[in-house]
Amino acid sequence: MQRNSGPISTFVRLAMRFSSWPLLAPARLLAGAAVVACLLPVAAAEAAPPSGKTLVNGWQIRSQSAQPGEVQDAPPEEGTGTPSTPTDAPATPAPQPGAYIDTGVPSVFDPVAKKSAYSGTVRRYRIRFRGPATPKGFRWLLRFEGVRRNAGVLLNGKRIGRSKTPYIPFEIEAKGLRPKRTNELTVIVDNRKDRQLAEGWWNWGGIIRPVRLIPAGRANVKDLGIMSKVRCRGQATGCSAKFLVDGTMQKLGGKGMIQPTVETTFRAPGGRITKRVVKLRKQGKRNRPIRLAVPIRRPQLWSPESPRLYRAKVVVRLGGKVQQSRTIRTGLRQVSVRGGRLRLNNRAIDMRGTSIHEDMPGSGTALTENDMNRIIFDLKAVGANVTRTHYSLNERLLQKLDRHGILVWNQAPVWQRDRLLGRSADRAKAYRQLEGTVKAARSHPSVITHSVANELVHYPDQSSTTSLYLKNGSKKARELDPTLPVSVDIKTGPQIGPQRAYTKYFDIIGLNEYFGWYRRAPVFASLPDYLAYMRATFPGQALVVTEFGAEARPENASDPPDKKGSYAFQTNFTRDTLDVLDNAPFLSGSIYWTLREFEIFPGWTGGAGARAPQFPTTRHNKGLMTYDGQLKPAWFLVRERFKARPLYRP
Repeated sequence: MQRNSGPISTFVRLAMRFSSWPLLAPARLLAGAAVVACLLPVAAAEAAPPSGKTLVNGWQIRSQSAQPGEVQDAPPEEGTGTPSTPTDAPATPAPQPGAYIDTGVPSVFDPVAKKSAYSGTVRRYRIRFRGPATPKGFRWLLRFEGVRRNAGVLLNGKRIGRSKTPYIPFEIEAKGLRPKRTNELTVIVDNRKDRQLAEGWWNWGGIIRPVRLIPAGRANVKDLGIMSKVRCRGQATGCSAKFLVDGTMQKLGGKGMIQPTVETTFRAPGGRITKRVVKLRKQGKRNRPIRLAVPIRRPQLWSPESPRLYRAKVVVRLGGKVQQSRTIRTGLRQVSVRGGRLRLNNRAIDMRGTSIHEDMPGSGTALTENDMNRIIFDLKAVGANVTRTHYSLNERLLQKLDRHGILVWNQAPVWQRDRLLGRSADRAKAYRQLEGTVKAARSHPSVITHSVANELVHYPDQSSTTSLYLKNGSKKARELDPTLPVSVDIKTGPQIGPQRAYTKYFDIIGLNEYFGWYRRAPVFASLPDYLAYMRATFPGQALVVTEFGAEARPENASDPPDKKGSYAFQTNFTRDTLDVLDNAPFLSGSIYWTLREFEIFPGWTGGAGARAPQFPTTRHNKGLMTYDGQLKPAWFLVRERFKARPLYRP
């Protein structure tokens, strides 16, 4: 066991030793901390803060009077930049308020994708609960892991906050909570879509992730993140490591200044314990950013083949009294780009995997524990060592991906938004979504990159506002998580030439590749030359094929192999594509789109032509599995190829 002793200068010397990190000189490492950090003894016994509470049982829901959602234009067909077939979804009529009925949380308004529901509506959730006892100096925060799309929050009849940021968690102070008495929490959920906002998935509405009451003392670290900085001289050998504890110290209530103490404890998989205690500077009402470095001796690295996790505990005290206590499971690993190759623990990798959407039959996007276990099982069964989606994943699902050693391509939900990025207010929304996406995922060792956008214009250097978003977005992602490479996913097709926005701001370029499928790249035989061209054009960036695939629709299952939409076409197309990708040694990975079918906007054709009217028009059929989990022939091909492909390059 590692013990802390010796003079005050011990911690300073350690901080200096590990400060040879770009952007993180010692002063930056201890931003918000005292000029000299102190190693303080841990109290033998202390009063624990009050326990949190998850609001699970007793939820009810009813309809809410509201103007109908707008009639929706379909988003541009993937990569064309032109509108798809217009949706045939009428505006959702304004419902009359009805009686409350029992419901569960997490949940969606309706787990069946009906065309008339796509434009959105408004529902009112409520729950009555007994307020927990509240020790002196404490208050309560309501944490919502996910509400789509917008939320108005009332406690005991008074509005206490709102959120307009779907896809990311948010917290609101539970002002007016009555300890040891009945309280009523009301959440008005509005999923009416902005007609201008393109999204390539179903417009699920509801409280889709858990709601929790969290205790908070006068000193509270908001957006706590624990990141790892590892440097290996050899391939996963000769490694030095440190954890970064990052967040914003808030002063909640009370008069005068506060001077919190932050204690971090890291328990290694083998049991070794590392502790650090730092006394921060005094602060008043103004929140202070903090970032503390904790060196780790004999680091045990996380990797897909050995997903070892540390137990991290962060305790905030004032005058020796605990104000906040958080426990996080995290890991140590190095992710870097060198010589145009993506590396994990200083080993070049060549990933194989499938993308997912949080969308399961009977649940929609409000995943149950069984749904998440099934997603993990399906990813492992098909041989995937990486996955990707278009928004921040459920925290519980990320924890499972950490434990099972499946890498995650973390992406902000900024898709085909160039026109909106021309407006400062809409750019601000995109930045908020990016910030929330990075913060929600940065403590997870399975996450290997933060992608700031998906499928913007082909030529960003010719669009000043798109280029501005890419510049500022990449900068923001690096500031929030300086330990990971930053990426952007782009449409393939034309030979775009060197784009300063890519070469200057990004470490990895994701290629959404549909040669031979969509009209923007109709000739499949051009794919090898295109990939070689991209390697020559962007020699310093790692290249990963982040999308490829073909629709395979049930009504066309038995059609000839040369007909798009048939199961045979999907299988042959996938085999031919993998033949090319497997023979491109400069790629760092390939991710099939997608593992399972999911619900999408009405009228989707996916490049396979018009549907027969007797079949659903809200289903994306590129999945290797049907929506209800049946395996298509291409699934078996992909499993064989993925399982035969080693993760590490020689």
